Amino acid sequence: MRPSPEAMGRFEAEPNILRGSAGAMRVHRYRRHAAPAGTALVAHGRNGAADQPHMLPIIDACLERSLAVVAPDLCHSSANDSDGDSADFTIAAHLEDVRTALAFAREAEALAPMAPLLLIGHSMGAYAAVRLAAEAPAGTIAGVLAVSPVVSGRALIAARRAMGPDALAALRAELPGALAEWPQHDLAPIAAGLAVPCAIVVGADDTLTTPDDAQALAALVGANCVSLDVVPGEHHCPLGKDYARSLGAALDRLLAATEA
Repeated sequence: MRPSPEAMGRFEAEPNILRGSAGAMRVHRYRRHAAPAGTALVAHGRNGAADQPHMLPIIDACLERSLAVVAPDLCHSSANDSDGDSADFTIAAHLEDVRTALAFAREAEALAPMAPLLLIGHSMGAYAAVRLAAEAPAGTIAGVLAVSPVVSGRALIAARRAMGPDALAALRAELPGALAEWPQHDLAPIAAGLAVPCAIVVGADDTLTTPDDAQALAALVGANCVSLDVVPGEHHCPLGKDYARSLGAALDRLLAATEA
């Protein structure tokens, strides 16, 4: 599923192919205007794809605000055509693939002076967006939008455990390395160093990356949190009109903060 022609304006039918953590990694580019007002790198989560239903409203919201969008199909996902077995997924590899896509975005979407470069992610893509923004040299990233953000591997495992023993067993069977690798990743020592505006959106009924996790991230980034919206009736992969409105409001606040 891709955005409608009206929403996307221009879509490169043949995606760019980058060298990702597992081999070929496809990267899509969307834009509505020849001279966009800025660029957004939009990163999906584990087993995701750039064109999943919950990712399209993010792309649409960016295009409506005249931003160019770079949206990778990250490796190790059963939902897209990039290389890598989903059973070999690691947060470290996901992070490095987002980093590779970010380098491509900087090169491919030449920005006018003062035009913002935003990092936007869903779930583990949000973890990567916050971390990369916190680690980036000053002045290179303008802001972050984190949707259903993963705050740490331990929190994600705890959420599975809270769902019952079957959920944890399913994770162990699906991703044998998760219980050893995921706890190595935590935004707590990193997010406090975030020096750019951050907006957060989460579903009220999200049991995987919970509203409490979103509140924890907001507390970590402190005064740089310009927006935190808990969307009623939405789960980990939000959809509906309230979600679209929340994204638009979050982006508006984020862009306004970059201009302050």
